[in-house]
Amino acid sequence: MRNSLPNFLIVGAAKCGTSSLHNYLNQHPDVFMPSYNEQGMKAKEPRFLIKDLVKDRLHNGVWDLESYQALFNNVVNEKAIGESTVLYLYYYNEAIKNIKKYLGDDVKIIIMLRNPVDRAFSAYTHVSRSLKEPLSFEEALEVEENRLENDITLTPMVMYKDMGLYHNMVSAYIENFKNVHVVMHEDFLQNTKAVVKLTLAFLGILRSVELDTDSKYNVGGKSWRFSFLKQFFMKDNVIKKELRVIFPKTLRKRFRVFLEYFLKEKVKPIKPGTKKELISFFRSDVEKLEKLLNIDLKNWKE
Repeated sequence: MRNSLPNFLIVGAAKCGTSSLHNYLNQHPDVFMPSYNEQGMKAKEPRFLIKDLVKDRLHNGVWDLESYQALFNNVVNEKAIGESTVLYLYYYNEAIKNIKKYLGDDVKIIIMLRNPVDRAFSAYTHVSRSLKEPLSFEEALEVEENRLENDITLTPMVMYKDMGLYHNMVSAYIENFKNVHVVMHEDFLQNTKAVVKLTLAFLGILRSVELDTDSKYNVGGKSWRFSFLKQFFMKDNVIKKELRVIFPKTLRKRFRVFLEYFLKEKVKPIKPGTKKELISFFRSDVEKLEKLLNIDLKNWKE
């Protein structure tokens, strides 16, 4: 057992392909990234480095240093040791402070960015699959400003607009760390193998290994056909309690997947008026990001 800690982090942004990149990188024998903790629970998003901001709001996370270190107990001789927590980008001030405190200044940072309008709507469709989002997309955008302060039970993911204002977040990481690698979601989708290869090279890994980059992770795009179905499946009730007694967990899970196939539908596209308003909202920030990264993001502005 070694007392290893990450030398690289995927810090976000949410709904930009971080789950897929995590899994692709983790296939390489020279990379170690925890997917499960010692209790067998998912540990892809430890959130340890922003624990003081989210531990009272989010149920899943690693809230003490000993448990965080334990995530990396199985490191053997991997060259790149990392973890993925998308909220490290949004809560960049707290994250950067703790990265330096616990991991040092030489940590390599990977940031994934996506058209902020598409990212916002994707985040909404993700959250609205659960009971945490009762509002329409337009209603949620309207009340976003003080939403987290007014409701401690909400996930930070409901900050659909605010999470897409990338410039200050990215700028802070570039100013504080000498090794920052930015991946554009569009490039990742169109040239996945090439982007993964470049990312591995950024991590100092040049050994060529065949990776499965066809599998997709944390894919959205589906919503409940009727709100009462979401209420039934997401809330506890008498029928579900009875089914737990009668049927084993594996069978219930298969039955649920089967039902959801018929009870969910493809998400309806964003309303044209809403899209136009969001493009206008993000335009100034996108232009600053273009200058910061010296890239052309005209597709984000039309």
